[in-house]
Amino acid sequence: MAQLIAPSSATDDRGVVISDIVFQANEHTIETLDFKVADQSQLNPEHKHRQAQLEVVDKLYGPLQIGSVAVTRSALNALGATTDGQVLNGENSFFRIASRFFLDSLQFNAADVETHIKLTADANDYRLPTLLFEIASQRSRAARPLLRANLAVQTEAGSYHNILEKLLKSAQGLDPHQFAQTSLNWVNKTKSQILIPTGLGLQAFGIYSGLRGLQDAIRNKDDYQTLFNGASVAAEVASLGVEALVTRQATQMIRAGQRSLGDFAKTTFATRLARGSGLIASVLTLPFDIVSAVDAFKAAANASGKAATDHYVSAALSVTSAAMTLTIGLAALAGFSSAGPVGLAAGLILVVGSQVWGAIRQVDEIDDYITLSAHERLRTGWFAFWTISPDDDIQERYTLAKATAEHTRQLRANALNLLKGPLKDSTEAIVNGRFTVELEQVTYNTWNWWTGEKYQATNTRPKIKDSDDWIDARQGVTLETPGAVIEAAAEHKGIRWYIGGGNDTVFGVENKPNVFHYGSGVKRLRGGAKDDVFVFEGSTSIAPGDEVPAPNRLAGGSGNDTLILAGNPGHGQVPRLGYHIDLEAGQASIITQEDPKSESGQHRHALLEGIEHVEILEGGTHVIKGSAGANIIKSRGNDLIEAGAGDDRIFILGGNNRNADGGPGDDAYVIAHKPGHVSITEDGMGSSVISLDWRADLIESWVIEQGNLVITSCFDGNDWESRKVTLNNVYADTDYPRALQNNRLTFTTKDGFHWVPDLPETLEHDSPLVIEAVMVQHGIPRNPAILNDRSERWVAHDKDTSYYVSRLIEFTTLKVRQKSEYCTTLHLDYTHSELTRVEAHYNAYVIQEDGGDTVKYGECGLTLDFGSRRVVLNNLARSDERYSARTKTSGRRAFSALDSQHTFILIMRDGASYRLAIPTPDPARLLNKGFIDKDPVQWKTQAPLSLTPTRKHYAFLQPLDKKPHPMGNQATCAMLTPAVEQTGIEVLTGQGSTYLVHLSPGMTLRLTTPGALAGANPRLPQASTWELDATRLGEVEIKLANNLLQVGTTILHLPAYAEDDLVDQIRVITAQGVVHAVDSLFERVYVTALDGRYFSPPVDPEAALPPELSRLASAQLRVSNMALKDGSPGSLSYHLKARQWTLDTDESRVIAATSLRKTNLCDHHLSLYQDLAREGLSQNPPLDDEALRLLREQCVKWAEGTTLNKSLMLAQAIALSPTFGLELPHWRWLLSPGEIVSRQT
Repeated sequence: MAQLIAPSSATDDRGVVISDIVFQANEHTIETLDFKVADQSQLNPEHKHRQAQLEVVDKLYGPLQIGSVAVTRSALNALGATTDGQVLNGENSFFRIASRFFLDSLQFNAADVETHIKLTADANDYRLPTLLFEIASQRSRAARPLLRANLAVQTEAGSYHNILEKLLKSAQGLDPHQFAQTSLNWVNKTKSQILIPTGLGLQAFGIYSGLRGLQDAIRNKDDYQTLFNGASVAAEVASLGVEALVTRQATQMIRAGQRSLGDFAKTTFATRLARGSGLIASVLTLPFDIVSAVDAFKAAANASGKAATDHYVSAALSVTSAAMTLTIGLAALAGFSSAGPVGLAAGLILVVGSQVWGAIRQVDEIDDYITLSAHERLRTGWFAFWTISPDDDIQERYTLAKATAEHTRQLRANALNLLKGPLKDSTEAIVNGRFTVELEQVTYNTWNWWTGEKYQATNTRPKIKDSDDWIDARQGVTLETPGAVIEAAAEHKGIRWYIGGGNDTVFGVENKPNVFHYGSGVKRLRGGAKDDVFVFEGSTSIAPGDEVPAPNRLAGGSGNDTLILAGNPGHGQVPRLGYHIDLEAGQASIITQEDPKSESGQHRHALLEGIEHVEILEGGTHVIKGSAGANIIKSRGNDLIEAGAGDDRIFILGGNNRNADGGPGDDAYVIAHKPGHVSITEDGMGSSVISLDWRADLIESWVIEQGNLVITSCFDGNDWESRKVTLNNVYADTDYPRALQNNRLTFTTKDGFHWVPDLPETLEHDSPLVIEAVMVQHGIPRNPAILNDRSERWVAHDKDTSYYVSRLIEFTTLKVRQKSEYCTTLHLDYTHSELTRVEAHYNAYVIQEDGGDTVKYGECGLTLDFGSRRVVLNNLARSDERYSARTKTSGRRAFSALDSQHTFILIMRDGASYRLAIPTPDPARLLNKGFIDKDPVQWKTQAPLSLTPTRKHYAFLQPLDKKPHPMGNQATCAMLTPAVEQTGIEVLTGQGSTYLVHLSPGMTLRLTTPGALAGANPRLPQASTWELDATRLGEVEIKLANNLLQVGTTILHLPAYAEDDLVDQIRVITAQGVVHAVDSLFERVYVTALDGRYFSPPVDPEAALPPELSRLASAQLRVSNMALKDGSPGSLSYHLKARQWTLDTDESRVIAATSLRKTNLCDHHLSLYQDLAREGLSQNPPLDDEALRLLREQCVKWAEGTTLNKSLMLAQAIALSPTFGLELPHWRWLLSPGEIVSRQT
């Protein structure tokens, strides 16, 4: 039984599994990576049994070939391997060829990896880091990290584990197949095509060399940074060589890792990259010359910039005390008054009983909080029976005590919820400030329910007031610390302080990070040696005539400390514009509407000591000045930012700003995607990275205006809003021609692309100049998911989505689950002229209310018809929350305006794009009771064909190809399994052999043999033969047009051939083994043969032929994959009417079905063997490899037989049982009729 280790893989896309048709085993050589668990003495019996299983499978199939590395399953197990959350065993590794799903779901234990790196005896043996690179670079981006998270073990920042994890995650993001032609009109395609492969190869080589250097560091127990150029590795991990320093970094990397170049060139990633990229191919396949490489990098990358920065993420959590309210329930005895005297008596009993019980409960509840004398208990109970309030002094004592207890209990409960929930991995203790409870009089308007008269009443309620705190916790927070709630402690965890109001002095824990949440009052807060955060959550207003309070004093200590200002304006009569923060001067002030330059225009909020970073959580007009060090500044208002010297990170999260000046240093900016204009000033002396939080395809233009670079972007959901980002003073402010003075700008977009503006050296005139941008790192392009025929898909509400609808699809539906601000682009393989009908469908319902009926729209949608094919969009709109029509006579109201639930952009093959909207019907329809009365109504109406074009041009996209699945140079088969959502086209790459592909419904794939093309080097001697098994699809129709082969709901992209290309042979096998030849050159499909693996001739010669055979025009057909058991040469054919077999080399020979055998059976025809082998492996000890080979031979002979019956199967089972030590109870499934037949097909 496999042991559950971790959650299953992030992707459940099993896609394609390749296996052999003829049994093969990989060779075990001296280069094979083979080792066992280091400490065998610690293995339990279950682990030893699994290890024995893996050793047997290693002997049976040989080691797994993962890229350029052969590795045994035992070695993977020694690295703590799991697959799909299960520990590795003989069952889940019972194959010769590792599938994509196996590689994606494979995970290792970091400690085991480090252990075996240390045990590497040969200093020049880098097979283990090469294996890690091979696996990581072949994994999908959506797969989980290669190193399995171990929550029980905490790792320090900068440890080997963290570096290894970072390198492997970066390797997992590599994809040489992701470079696709972009449709963006502002991209310099020529320069981008040069830089992308170069940078990609440089990054891959840097990561690979980093893994090798890390092995040296671990083996030698030396500092990682001294063994390998850590700066260059870190830069390459984050970026693809976009820097102006690419020449120097490339040289350093190559010199540091020159020995690893030869090994890197053998990896799968480098091989694929070399085949597709001319420049990097020369780097990897020829002797490396540093000087020529440096020249090539200089020519390719004349831009500059810096590595992309990590986004700084911070969140301020606050606990707010819940208001305590007292509710009085009134019970009405409706119904008793109509029951006569008995009913009235029963009602009186219920009244008295409930009042007595209520009085008892009220006295007990009061007594829970305060001590009552016997007289007070009796008096309070009597008053409660007659629904009279207790005496004032008792009520006040009770209210104060209860409020104190409840608030204390609530604070503790909130703290525990945070410590056990969102903060469990980062916080070990929460300390709440002290408080007192006061009573306040509240006057409110009410009415007498008996007389109906309105009057004013007064009530007393408790009010929480924060007290003054003085806490010295420099040595740590303990149970003795006032207000402390403590959970599991850990060295990396911090302390949260919820101080509230009052005049407080708190010394935080010295060796832990502290987060201080404070409100009004005068504070003296001091952090420790770690990274501390100060969060202001109080009011900044001052009532007229009040004295300006003394400033707070916030001391961060020696860490990187942050001030977060979340305070609200309050209810004072002195308004404010914002804050004035000066980190260099060490003060934070509040700006009022008076002249901010005058002393009366602002007052100091806090004196700052050792604060490096600042964040303002609200809008407004702020002035933020940094220090000479590296600052992180987060702005949400119309702010003026002067970050000063240092490598600063500036987040502009609002719509507009006045200006952000990073000052000297290498600065990074993050710009939110909101309507408005952002101004940035950089001096060009250092590198600048500007991260745009939107997709690259939303950028409309790059323009030079008066020496400034202006980037204009748009929005999916609105055609009239725009986002402008201006980089000031890119060119010198002189007479024309102006010289370029800032060519060190790099831009990143949300989809992972890196861009460098292609700036001319001089600016000749003041007219706007449209420029291009160069792609220096490829991101994740928009890749529409494939919608299948007759599918229904829920549209995600928390992200942008994109879908592709083939013109071969007859019917598909998209459903909106809930209202969303995101957008879905729908790419339809039609031109606009092919749209024949637009139909709107509406749903309305009535809500019965006291004031009359209210009519609303429910789910409303659109149907798009393209001839007989249809696309349906459900819940595209429904009623908004405002009623817009009403009838005076009946009082009926109608929410007659439709509110869009989701933005849909329709993109056609001819480049036309439209924003979909449902026409709003006449409001009078909903007010008409003749149309809708009490019951819901649904109706449809034809909408205009003239859809609303989008102002932005959207590119028509087709699904991208996934990473190819190499089928090998031997006969293999591929089992296809459809994913829940197809995110690309599965690609099967042949190498001139014969391949059996088991099709699945609704999948889209591509068949290709690159070596058969005329320009291939080396070129294959013959093309591939593809046998497409469609027997699982049922009765299907086969269509061929424009190199698209449709088999039922499965779509295959066939190669497009040029002159002198070798042409692949393609055959489709349908039910009863009917073989259809596909002629892609002349676009015809015809029946050519029968496939013996799936053909079952009728046992009764008088019985009618199955429909699949009776419809065939030819009476006699050749039968492939069938031979005589005695080995006689020749080809077989079968006469459907005569029910006879014929051998072309001896046509007079009478052939019985029992003398025939099936050939070229794949593992999927041998499912019985798979079951028996797994049964044998589960024994203790497991069957050895020789027994499994013999078992396979017997099962092959069994499966090759053309006739099988249950008695024969049972006899075979009984015969095999003693041979392999299997017990008959394991074979009980054989007694179910037809089981073996279904398993074999």
